[in-house]
Amino acid sequence: MALGLPIKMVVLTIVGMVGLAAMIAFISSSEAAMPKPMHSNIKGGGLIILSGSPDIIELPVEVINSKDGTPVIKASVALTGMSAAAINVTDNSGDTVLRFNKSDLGLTAQEGYLKLTVRAAGFREYENEFAVKVVN
Repeated sequence: MALGLPIKMVVLTIVGMVGLAAMIAFISSSEAAMPKPMHSNIKGGGLIILSGSPDIIELPVEVINSKDGTPVIKASVALTGMSAAAINVTDNSGDTVLRFNKSDLGLTAQEGYLKLTVRAAGFREYENEFAVKVVN
């Protein structure tokens, strides 16, 4: 009886290890299951000077695949902060334009920052806390 229990444990351990090895091999061979990295650029710089800006501020944004530089299509791009928000989706060239009213920016100090968040299917989420600097 004492000999039967350790043999069962050894057999169960071997079966478990084989199952774990099969799962790891399946996951590592499936590259499509892993989200790809992406990057986003604000064209024309990331600075807004409120005193010299028009009433409607437009910021063109480009979203690309970090590995090969190809555009990311239908990515959700959001620029938020300082009581303002602008959201849009990229086109076939990975570009979009974010628009918001100058009056929406609740600048309580001399300067502030807007956060850029980009999400797309099959890609890791991209965030930049200090994407756009806003000054009075």
